[in-house]
Amino acid sequence: MERHKNRWRAIARLFPSVSLSREVLRLAAPVTLGTLTFTLLTIVDTAMLGRLGAVPLAAAGVAGVLFFTITFPISGLSIGVQALTARRFGEGNDAQCGQVLNTGVVVSLALGTPLVLGAPWLGRIIASLASDDPQVLAAGAIYLHYRLFGAAFMLLNFTARGFFAGIGKTHHQLTGSVLITAVNLVLDYVLIFGRAGFPEMGIQGAAIASTIATGVGSLYYIAALALLPSCRHRFATFRRPLFASRWFHPIVRLSIPVFTQRLLSHGAWSVFFLIVARIGTLELAASNVIRSIYNLTVMIGVGFGTAAAALVGQNLGSERPDRAEQLAWEAVKLSSWTMMLVGLLFLFAPVWVFQIYTNDPAVIEVGRLPLMAISLVQGFAGIGLVLSQALQGAGNTRYVMFVELLCVACYLPTVYFLGLRTSLGVLGAWTGECIYWILMAAGVAWRFRSGSWKTIVV
Repeated sequence: MERHKNRWRAIARLFPSVSLSREVLRLAAPVTLGTLTFTLLTIVDTAMLGRLGAVPLAAAGVAGVLFFTITFPISGLSIGVQALTARRFGEGNDAQCGQVLNTGVVVSLALGTPLVLGAPWLGRIIASLASDDPQVLAAGAIYLHYRLFGAAFMLLNFTARGFFAGIGKTHHQLTGSVLITAVNLVLDYVLIFGRAGFPEMGIQGAAIASTIATGVGSLYYIAALALLPSCRHRFATFRRPLFASRWFHPIVRLSIPVFTQRLLSHGAWSVFFLIVARIGTLELAASNVIRSIYNLTVMIGVGFGTAAAALVGQNLGSERPDRAEQLAWEAVKLSSWTMMLVGLLFLFAPVWVFQIYTNDPAVIEVGRLPLMAISLVQGFAGIGLVLSQALQGAGNTRYVMFVELLCVACYLPTVYFLGLRTSLGVLGAWTGECIYWILMAAGVAWRFRSGSWKTIVV
């Protein structure tokens, strides 16, 4: 009898706890909904461009990946801002939270401005890596040109979101993301298809819409930080010193490994799309759709991971490391179960999911099996996404970078060999994604269970 009780207790520990889940969901729900909503910005582009044919769909897919390969690693600055803000918030040092934010904003603008100024040239140079198809290359150059105009806005938004997550005010992320998506939805329809008196701009219109929407999001975050009394008075946001060298070095120290990790991750993602482009344009178009679909579940993990990082940082700051560990594992459970449930839709209704994006039967047939394959590792992805961010929230950013390096070292050869050297084609390429998440989950879970992150000082 006692053996059966112990077995049931072990099984029960795999499921979320009602009391702990409330604390995690308080932060995670707005972040998860916000990231999902923000992901709709890309999904809207994909769905609308899918109505224009395989070439715009393929071009936007590979150019979009290249855009994020450039900008998303730099946005790793926000992880440093979040980790420092959460730790200072847990200690009760509100004024220092504001100083961290101010310094982060200045650095974000300094890094983003050159990308904006160099957008016309960078767009052409980077697009030359996109495809051997001259039509895809030309369309990708146009898309990158106009998306890069919004690079500084994007970096500013990530920094503000890192600050709000650190102080536990994640509802601002939800509001900002909903606003960005709503503006993008309207402008996509108007500019891509030429409505309300505007010319039909196709892929150029999609890029312009995304850039304007991201800029509107920046206006919201600046207004919230500068005007709300809860930010202006309590945290002294946007007050002198606007740049504090005291916080510059810790931000950079924490962020450089995140920058490297994201560069490896998104660089590998870009190489993946370059390999798929060599398989064929239909395969590239299908992979763009899968990427958009797949991002929906990834953003669930990112949302719970952001909450876990904030809770870990805050509880370490208030000297409650065991509570930090408990809440992080709770976030893992919530993330993994949610992602696995969504993954069932990919497994049992892949054609229906594809039809949301495109009505091209050839694209759907090519992408059906790869979508079903990645449904099988959603649970591993939930573990990897949450615990990697929890470790980063504790300041253990260097270890996560090394795990990323190991995963990419296994991922790219798998994608190349199975994608180009076997008859599996695009299905073989996406198999590399499955291997990546299994390795990532194992690497970060081992480190987190060791507890060595509890003594890191930031």
